[in-house]
Amino acid sequence: MDTRFYEIDILRFLSALAVVIFHYTYTGYMEGFATIANFPHLREFTKYGYVGINFFFIISGFVIFMSIADNNANRFLASRFSRLFPAYWFALWLTTFVTILIGGDTFSVTIMQFFANITMINPLFGHSAIDSAYWTLFIELQFYLVVLLILQLKLSRYFLHLIALTLIGSTVALFTDWAAAVDMWHGIFPHWSGYFALGCLFYLTKRDGLNPVTAALLVLGYLFVVKQSILFGELMSQWFAIDFDSGVLAVLNSLFFFSFCITSLCKSHPLRTKMAYFLGILTYPLYLIHQHIGYMVFNTFGNENNIGYLVLLTTAVMLVLAYLIHRGIEKTLAPVFKQSALKLLDQFTAVRQRVQAIRAK
Repeated sequence: MDTRFYEIDILRFLSALAVVIFHYTYTGYMEGFATIANFPHLREFTKYGYVGINFFFIISGFVIFMSIADNNANRFLASRFSRLFPAYWFALWLTTFVTILIGGDTFSVTIMQFFANITMINPLFGHSAIDSAYWTLFIELQFYLVVLLILQLKLSRYFLHLIALTLIGSTVALFTDWAAAVDMWHGIFPHWSGYFALGCLFYLTKRDGLNPVTAALLVLGYLFVVKQSILFGELMSQWFAIDFDSGVLAVLNSLFFFSFCITSLCKSHPLRTKMAYFLGILTYPLYLIHQHIGYMVFNTFGNENNIGYLVLLTTAVMLVLAYLIHRGIEKTLAPVFKQSALKLLDQFTAVRQRVQAIRAK
């Protein structure tokens, strides 16, 4: 029986595409990465594309909880490792190669930065990401660490309690002055933790049904989403000196929230079609390769006359590359990575259990 929620593939793809458009038509120019990509009228609309990141985190919470039904920490760790790293390492190599080739004065890579980025926890070593988009991966790893600890400590029966605490804590923190000053690019709390918790809550509601507690938490989750999106919009307005309309942000996030409510609360979904799978597989590799490579292409080949066409062509090429990475890297290497990691983890667990048994004697 097929239990895949294909509408999530569509939401994931649209979120990724929104981020690509945001980078290519807004931040490239506004942050000085690719000043040739100047679209003054278009960016009044595309500046809101960054909310795709919020949606990624909700989807991640839902999908991760769906994947840990057996409460096996080793399988969770192996599956996450095989899901993240093969495509990431290839994208890291590709971005580094293109940077060396056409990075110019704007983009550069050092040897130590490259090796720090291989770990995906480069902020802990004091090195910035080779591609700016990678900052979300460090946030994702923090979420995975929390889930792993829950599995290791066998706290799965308290999932709902932990979700409630996270949502309450994250929401309350957003109403403090500290929320505007916290390092949200490296820390998961409070700006992103609530999104992960909401995604987990959506899955538990799908699995166990709606009850007064989950209903109350969904209302709280909606409050978190609206508050965080408006607060972040206010911060974006300060950083870029361009107004981000709170009403627009509330509407966009509400549309996504209630779309996910359909997945969580209803047996069927109008977008649940198997064809959506082919959109879902593009999402992760597209996200990994699009940003800095795109900027470097614009800087190298773009001019005032062709930049619009170049952005469209680059987006299309990135989609093709994303598919090739999925077929050539993810489909080929991920199963090998997963089996190898699982075998190593199982061996480590067996050794640890034998040591504990010897000590117990």
